[in-house]
Amino acid sequence: MTNARNCQQVKNVFCIKVKKCCMSCAFKDFTRHINKRQCTALDKLVAHTHVCPKWAMSQQQRMAGFAKGKVKRKEYLMYVLSVREEESLAQQRGLKIKIKSIETIREEFEEQCGSIYAIE
Repeated sequence: MTNARNCQQVKNVFCIKVKKCCMSCAFKDFTRHINKRQCTALDKLVAHTHVCPKWAMSQQQRMAGFAKGKVKRKEYLMYVLSVREEESLAQQRGLKIKIKSIETIREEFEEQCGSIYAIE
């Protein structure tokens, strides 16, 4: 396993440095674990700093630096965080709750506060 500070860096087509580890890999799949990712290439849980021979840069990392991106509002990001924290606390208390999809959270925010983007 590699320390996050010692991760090898590669550049995408827009010359943005990307750390070569599970966090930037196309094969990662998020889990509810804090420091683990589900690797779809290896079909097992790995550390977020793990680098495997099948590493491939994720679509998001490949597009970092592309001028057509949009910046999300801080209020929206904080709203998503609060929803996920509430869900996590409910699960820790043993309550069976339905986890909201990001699309549902986005719709709720847009109904209450408008666009999720800082500049349209």
